[in-house]
Amino acid sequence: MLKEFNLEGRVAIVTGSGRGLGKGIALALAEAGADVVTVSRTAGEIEKTSQEVRQLGRKSLPVVTDLLNEDQVAGMVEKAVAEFGKIDILVNNAGRSSPKPLLPLGQKTVYSDMVPNFDTILTRAEFQEQIDANLVTTFLVTRAVGPHLIKQRKGKVINITSNQSTKAMIFHIAYGSAKAALNMFTKSLALEWARYNINVNAIGSGLAYTDLGKMYIDNEKLKEPTMRMIPLRRLTEPRDIGLLAVYLASDASNNMTGQVIYCDGGQVIA
Repeated sequence: MLKEFNLEGRVAIVTGSGRGLGKGIALALAEAGADVVTVSRTAGEIEKTSQEVRQLGRKSLPVVTDLLNEDQVAGMVEKAVAEFGKIDILVNNAGRSSPKPLLPLGQKTVYSDMVPNFDTILTRAEFQEQIDANLVTTFLVTRAVGPHLIKQRKGKVINITSNQSTKAMIFHIAYGSAKAALNMFTKSLALEWARYNINVNAIGSGLAYTDLGKMYIDNEKLKEPTMRMIPLRRLTEPRDIGLLAVYLASDASNNMTGQVIYCDGGQVIA
């Protein structure tokens, strides 16, 4: 391994690491040498991820946390520091997508069957849920971890965004808006924390082979039009994002900050 990519001695927090992209990121960081704090609301999932991290020879601490509860977020950070003595890497991966049109449209498309309650209005509460899940969680966790990174004058923050932050997709107004805001959160924070030697970057994933991606690919009616949108004709794998996270968490990326890197099979340029 090139020494700049080696994460031995580093401690990482990965939110939403019980499955999907978050799990792939947590395991890749562990392979590169990091100890990992796994975070999710589902105890069984993060315990399994932590077990796999330990099988790679690294330490791991699962912490069940509601990322919209400020007290629980603060408690999670305190537990991480108590267990490992520091935090070097924060990966804000937690988020979710609930596609729905702004207004009932009547005329359906090939993707309409994927949208629950397609013929009802997108409520304010539903819109806010997407903002909370994809943006506010990142704000709260980063704010809680920040003092530790600033005190040691070194750290890496990696936000997991989406190609939908810049490439519009039908029925994803709330999700795309939240991820676009997350891009600007990344850039603004990179400016604020640059003098403290903290790198803040983001990874824009494409449609990944997770529970959501499988819904598209396992549906014969949706598989072909979905794959046609991706120039490389392949879904993003959790490990694809994990390997890029290793780069952004390592010394190899010390001169990079405020950037959004898309790993989506070329969909963002199509």
